[in-house]
Amino acid sequence: MGRRWGIDLERTVLEIFRETLERKGIEPGKVEKFRFKDIDGRVTGMKGKIVDVDILVKDDKVYVIEVKSRAEIEHVDALPEKVRIVEKILGKHVTKVYLVAVNIDRDAYERARELMIETIYGNIIE
Repeated sequence: MGRRWGIDLERTVLEIFRETLERKGIEPGKVEKFRFKDIDGRVTGMKGKIVDVDILVKDDKVYVIEVKSRAEIEHVDALPEKVRIVEKILGKHVTKVYLVAVNIDRDAYERARELMIETIYGNIIE
């Protein structure tokens, strides 16, 4: 049940920010779940590690989209590794990374800016 809630919540958050995403060329309805399990550890260095992120492939470009109800610094810090894995598996360069969140912690927002991750959010939490 928890996993289903997570998927439903992600879709709801994408819908909340639909207009903003569409202005950036992201169609929420075309965003797909990318889930990869590294069976032998060759990609991530950890056997059995699961990488879970949303992606959009459009016009031969790949966009990574992390969706959270509340984005914390740990989520931001994990994104570069997720991007590396997506690029390795798909054999394509990730064009842009987005973090979409209802709420984002101030330190997560600042880290995302440092890492050139575009944020779309409702509130910054101090």
